[in-house]
Amino acid sequence: MHTFLNRLKYFLIAAVIQVLLFSHIHLFGYATVYIYLLFIIKMPRFATRNEQMVWAFALGLVVDMFSNTPGINAAAATLLAFMRDYVLAMFIPNGITEDFTPGTRVLRWGAYVSYAAICTLIFCTALFLLEFFTLSHPLHLAISVSGSTLLTLLFVIVFESLNRRN
Repeated sequence: MHTFLNRLKYFLIAAVIQVLLFSHIHLFGYATVYIYLLFIIKMPRFATRNEQMVWAFALGLVVDMFSNTPGINAAAATLLAFMRDYVLAMFIPNGITEDFTPGTRVLRWGAYVSYAAICTLIFCTALFLLEFFTLSHPLHLAISVSGSTLLTLLFVIVFESLNRRN
């Protein structure tokens, strides 16, 4: 029960920060920070895939409701939750079998940044492919995906460095 309430607290914090602040910031009209990805990226390792996908879908749906996007965030977040375990498995050091929350304490900086970068790239690619729903403007799509990925990754790194100090 304590785990559920703790996740619900972080869920609400991520949703409120994304909806009230970061959804309204579009750097040069291309890049947007999707800070709520931290909720998905930082889920414990042994959370079941179904549990991850339900939380990610719900969070994406809340962001969609307030951003007036018809299920795009929910679909991209659900895809990320589905792929997250496969991506995380590439960066787990040998011999670690216990439950842990992905971060620099376990994965070290290089592995964590790579893990977060791949997760962010998967999310942003799916999101913008669904948003554009065409490949007629590949340069605009590439700039949006790369800009949002880099900007979101920057905020993930800043959050992790602040979190590591505490």
